[in-house]
Amino acid sequence: MDIKLLRSFALVAELQHIGQAAEKLHISASPLSRQIQQLEDELGVALFHREKKRLYLSAEGKQFLIEVKALLAHHDRLNGLGRSLRKGQSGRLDIGYVEAAIHSLLLPDSLARLDCSSEVDIQLHALRSQPQIDALSNHALDLALVYAPPEANDLFAFQCVLSEPVVLAMPGKQAIEHPRPEQLDKKRWIADKQSLNTTASSRLMDICERAGFAPDVRLEVSGPLAALSCVEAGLGYTLIQRSLARLASPAVTIAELPWLGLNVTLYAVWRKNEAKPLVTRLLAALREHVAC
Repeated sequence: MDIKLLRSFALVAELQHIGQAAEKLHISASPLSRQIQQLEDELGVALFHREKKRLYLSAEGKQFLIEVKALLAHHDRLNGLGRSLRKGQSGRLDIGYVEAAIHSLLLPDSLARLDCSSEVDIQLHALRSQPQIDALSNHALDLALVYAPPEANDLFAFQCVLSEPVVLAMPGKQAIEHPRPEQLDKKRWIADKQSLNTTASSRLMDICERAGFAPDVRLEVSGPLAALSCVEAGLGYTLIQRSLARLASPAVTIAELPWLGLNVTLYAVWRKNEAKPLVTRLLAALREHVAC
């Protein structure tokens, strides 16, 4: 049943006049009259009683009109949803992230730039880098924010979206002004085992040793915020991404280490054949934040 035919019927039923309805539809009265007759023939019932130039809904017409109005309203909602989906203003977005994407405000700020309506369902998934890549491959994620990009292949595209230096967090009473490598050698150290896997931890230790000091790890914690709290308690030193310094208490002293040359780098990864407008919009928001 043609949706245009149903709209014509609803308008004629509202105005109770073929000529007035035809004028609103920008057609002549004769074609509209034939449309109504066609609809009645298709249904096998008389939808209107005709008296002179006016039309009055029959009992069957009144019942049919109720259903037609409901159908037209649903059709309009579907059209609106389609427009929203095309513009990336509706739908679901599953985003994987490593902790640094939150602490740097990269992900929260980018989501705020999306200016999403209530029709957008955003799900955030805290995962290490490789599980994110696996989930992206299985279509369980739409976009991943990881420390290391995947090897070049035909499935994924990626872009660096953040690179910020690592800084030293020291207990205030044990703070060193402008610390040098030799001053940090054998100092008590707090290691964050949640953010770094075994390979990354080994790489970090190698970088420190090449810089001229060997951290004496006395305490292992889960997450940089836990490490900062332990620094505040005077339990040792730790390295954090610079954006986390804003969360340090006055009892913690932050120092830049330009000679260390160590950065926290994040990459956005997505499927090359990704067609979701929401993903495109999020990538545009992430690129506004790019500092690589």
